[in-house]
Amino acid sequence: MTSFNPQIGDQCNWALWTDVEPCTVVGRTSKSCKVRVNKTEIKVAPKMEPGGFAGVVLEPAQWRILDDLEAPVYTFTLRASGLWKLQGSGIRERGNVLRAGHRKVYDYGF
Repeated sequence: MTSFNPQIGDQCNWALWTDVEPCTVVGRTSKSCKVRVNKTEIKVAPKMEPGGFAGVVLEPAQWRILDDLEAPVYTFTLRASGLWKLQGSGIRERGNVLRAGHRKVYDYGF
């Protein structure tokens, strides 16, 4: 069981699969949470070398995270496992989990 308890205005992240998107909570009931994905821009490009699909990342990118009031809103539902999962996704489906923390991760090697 997770102790993550998102509230309106909280910054959080949406773990998709290997990528992670920063979000802001814009609505909340006892069993659902609405979030808007934040806009991101690369502040410092990643350091990479050839290899893998798109290269091997030696140092990850640093991101600037900005509010985007025009971004779509997504709904996550609280599951019996204690996880906040994207509405419509299966509990055994990997990813689509809402978590604490405000960060962006882009997997260049996937």
